Amino acid sequence: MTTAKAPANTRRAALIKLIHVARRELGQKSGLDDLAYRDILRVVGKSESLAAMTVPNMELVLAHMKSKGFKVRPKAGDRPQIISPDASKVRALWLFLHMLGEVRDPSEKALAAYVKRIAKVDDLRWAQGRVIDTLIETLKKWAMRRLPAALAALREDVIAAHRAAPLSARQIELVQQSDLYLNRGQGFDMHWWAWECLMGALDRPISVDMAVLTPVEAM
Repeated sequence: MTTAKAPANTRRAALIKLIHVARRELGQKSGLDDLAYRDILRVVGKSESLAAMTVPNMELVLAHMKSKGFKVRPKAGDRPQIISPDASKVRALWLFLHMLGEVRDPSEKALAAYVKRIAKVDDLRWAQGRVIDTLIETLKKWAMRRLPAALAALREDVIAAHRAAPLSARQIELVQQSDLYLNRGQGFDMHWWAWECLMGALDRPISVDMAVLTPVEAM
């Protein structure tokens, strides 16, 4: 399965611009200074230089800044539409695929194009029933192409973090929880929950838009 992807340098330029805007706004709202900003780049983005940072790590930096209060102002015509709870899972999966690096353009416009191509529906707000189920299952299968590798990479990051400093009791518990969920099954839901646990162990923020993906039984 494929989807049109914007050039990497286009996304990089957009992220750099957004991070600079976030830095300025958080400086005005919460007193984010240059030293704190550099710490975010180093700890969250794994690089002291934004110019040398990878696009996925830029995404993490932006997500962190959003968790601290920065809000991206969507372009006209690209504001999320009010949709049903089930349809919101489609949007969440689209954003998750973007975070995994499978989708370059996370915009509403790109999502609408995907929905029309797969489900033959012009607007996600009109999708329901079997159409929604098809979209959700298709996106989950797509995510599973990358998710096991993403989990393995997170585990390596946890090991590296433990070498740098002993993990806290909370971090150890989250790592153990991730193992428990993977032992319960190999489907998307258990992989998602394991991924969310490891992200928590690494203190990496997850967009609130993706919270609907957490299985009810895992709450």
